[in-house]
Amino acid sequence: MQCTIFRDSTKNNADRNKIISLGKYQPKYNPKFDSFSRSVLQIKHYNPSESDIIYFVNELRAIFSDTEKYVICVIQKHIIGTAPSGIRTIAKRLCKTPIIDGTDVIVRVNEIPKKALGGKRDLKSEIESLTLKNEIIIKYQQVLLLDDVTTTGISLRAGKYMLENTGAKIVVMYALGLTQFI
Repeated sequence: MQCTIFRDSTKNNADRNKIISLGKYQPKYNPKFDSFSRSVLQIKHYNPSESDIIYFVNELRAIFSDTEKYVICVIQKHIIGTAPSGIRTIAKRLCKTPIIDGTDVIVRVNEIPKKALGGKRDLKSEIESLTLKNEIIIKYQQVLLLDDVTTTGISLRAGKYMLENTGAKIVVMYALGLTQFI
């Protein structure tokens, strides 16, 4: 199956093992913390303004096809369940026919403490902390897997692994922000 998720056809041939991002995310303590990073942080902590949501929806609509069929899934926060999140709100707004809403497919079954608090953040632990529900909608489909911020890529890679092992044909990993350290 050929990837048709991106409007720009050259991006549809990109390496599927790489994480693509909208921009660089500078952590709040970084002297280069900017307005883009502030908006991503608002999405991450689920207190975004409507203007932040609209900004990211419009940016992503300009990048992703709105005429091709694919499923949008999101990486869950590190708490059990499918907690509300800014990235889920953005993804749901992107889901208009023929795009399929898969925002509740990935479910966290075990809470993973933050790495700074002693949490294990390896691929095996991350995979074991996730499960899929209603996975029939991703079988034989191309999937856009969204996250708000990625630093190591472990969560996105775990989600990709699970989706592919359940029958997704193509999984594109995409984050709003890719963490930069100075």
